Amino acid sequence: MTIQILDHADALRRKVAPGLATKRKSALGQFMTPSSVARFMASLFPPATLQTCRLLDAGAGLGALSCAFIDRWAAGDGLKFQDAEVDAYEIDDALRAHLEQTLANYTGGLPVAPKIIAGDFIWEAARRILQGSKSYTHVILNPPYKKINSASEHRLILRRMGIETVNLYTAFVALSLAMMRSGGQLVAIIPRSFCNGPYYRPFRDFLLGRAALRHMHLFASRNQAFKDDDVLQENIISSGWSVPRRKAM
Repeated sequence: MTIQILDHADALRRKVAPGLATKRKSALGQFMTPSSVARFMASLFPPATLQTCRLLDAGAGLGALSCAFIDRWAAGDGLKFQDAEVDAYEIDDALRAHLEQTLANYTGGLPVAPKIIAGDFIWEAARRILQGSKSYTHVILNPPYKKINSASEHRLILRRMGIETVNLYTAFVALSLAMMRSGGQLVAIIPRSFCNGPYYRPFRDFLLGRAALRHMHLFASRNQAFKDDDVLQENIISSGWSVPRRKAM
């Protein structure tokens, strides 16, 4: 059952993505995850035994990443949870309707409770962080890729969170780390641009102060990860886990 749902999500991606306006995709930084990439990302989570898994999928699109994670859990492949809660954020109304339908298909046969959240992830995450929420045990991400204007509200709220960054993708990763429990697991597909240059140094410091990287996968070709969208971008898949913040020496 579960593999068919992921395949359905991928078929929906191939059907829906070409019909999305290029201008809107650019404005939102949307590049949806193919099922092959989603399955590989889900495979990178180390084995875990928990009563309740709390999964975050921010910028969930049509749900491929959540589906891949749930499929692996349902198959008993190292993820041995008693039940799971999934928070899937999606700001695009057109995609969110499909996302809700896709994740609802799991609820009849698995102890999973999906929650579809319509709000702006940056604002919603900031609110939860200010409330002291650190609840996610797992995070799987294909965040939007878009520059953040230096005078924008997003930049100001991120700065209030102690996050200084220039792109939505690094903002999503940083906020997700800030909402994870100690020892939680995160896997994300992101551009390689954060690895070098002064603009991303504050993000690198934030990342390395809060997470231990255990795996980095570099695609052999720039057009491999999102070839259906004709995207030329050097991407990596990184995985790691949240750790308690180090005290200043």
